[in-house]
Amino acid sequence: MRFCVNSYNSDLSNTWVVVTRPAHQADGISRRIEQSGGQVIRFPVIEIKATVNIDRLHAVLRRLADFDWLLFVSANAVHMGLEAIANAGVLQPRANVAAVGVRTAQALQQKGWDLDVVAKPPYNSEALLAEPVMQRVRGQHFLIFRGESGRELLRETLLTRGAHVNYAECYRRVPARSDPVLLEKAWSQQRLDVIMITSVAGVENLISILGHRNRSRLLRTSLVVAGRRVAKAAHDHGWLAPVVVAADATDDAMLAALHTWETSVRP
Repeated sequence: MRFCVNSYNSDLSNTWVVVTRPAHQADGISRRIEQSGGQVIRFPVIEIKATVNIDRLHAVLRRLADFDWLLFVSANAVHMGLEAIANAGVLQPRANVAAVGVRTAQALQQKGWDLDVVAKPPYNSEALLAEPVMQRVRGQHFLIFRGESGRELLRETLLTRGAHVNYAECYRRVPARSDPVLLEKAWSQQRLDVIMITSVAGVENLISILGHRNRSRLLRTSLVVAGRRVAKAAHDHGWLAPVVVAADATDDAMLAALHTWETSVRP
């Protein structure tokens, strides 16, 4: 069962919400849930770490002036990518800059970078590729700042449109070391109502961290997820409880989806 939502207006009193964002990114959404009366269980399922391929990253960054476009796929790509640029000792280039999503754009602007293109809702690679300026890229050189082993859609589509594409893989995602006992106790005390997940990797890591002994009750716990790709990942794993689909991964959209679960889905 899936529900798509865009707005909210409800009280979250007596609602226990598991927030699975990385620890350094969980404050905003957690605070807003609590301001609405909800109770938050922080259970990060992903950690963001620097790439181990520093030499390869610095090699491509030393050619930064050769690129026409710099594409940042996430706020993590901004933070880790700009740190890598500084460490490589290169100057901020004059290339065009594009961001996949509002949080990514905000992270760039906070660092003093001007933006030429920001993807429109639902703030994903497909939306960025739909921008008119991304239709006419033949002969242009793109550098995509991303994590290791990310989606290939941007690169593959730009290549088919005649562009030259390189990666600046500046971070890696690893499973967090959250203790499953935290959620096991919450379930036993009936203090776990819904879990928020913002990525396909988050679904997979959550299942892995909780292990086989918790699989049955996990699949019977409602989810609020960021987009249809994440919802599909949950259903591919056999999810039995309702999955509410947020418009995107922003705090606003995830909170709107949570309120929809509260008012329309909650048992």
